[in-house]
Amino acid sequence: MTVKKFDPTTTLSDALAKYHDGFDPALIELPESAVFPYLISVQPTTARKARCTGTLLGRLAPRFVRHGRVIRYRLRDVLDWLADGDSYASTAEAAEAKRNHLLKKTCHQKAQEEQRHV
Repeated sequence: MTVKKFDPTTTLSDALAKYHDGFDPALIELPESAVFPYLISVQPTTARKARCTGTLLGRLAPRFVRHGRVIRYRLRDVLDWLADGDSYASTAEAAEAKRNHLLKKTCHQKAQEEQRHV
C-alpha cells in the first residue's frame, strides 16, 4: 500500500481550478499550509500568531474556519483579504501612506487623551 504525501501546491492548484471552473469560492476550503506562504507570503508561524492577535501585516487577519483542531481558510476570505490590501505605484508612495497613517493614529490618540482629561 502506497501512502500519498500531502502537497500544498497541488491542493492549491486543485482549488484554484475549481474556482476558475465556476465553483463558489466561499465553499472551497484550503488548509493553512496551502495558504501560507503560497497565497499570502508569510510564514505559517506568523499566521498562527495572527489568529491570536487578529492582525496580519498591519491589518485585520483573514477569517478562518476551525474543524476541531484543524484550521482551514475559505478561498473567498483569502481572496477578499488580498483584494482589500493597499497597492502603491512606488515605494515613495507607500512610505508617504505609512507616514500619513501614523500621523492620523497619533492625532487620534492625542484627541482621546484630551477627552479623558476633560
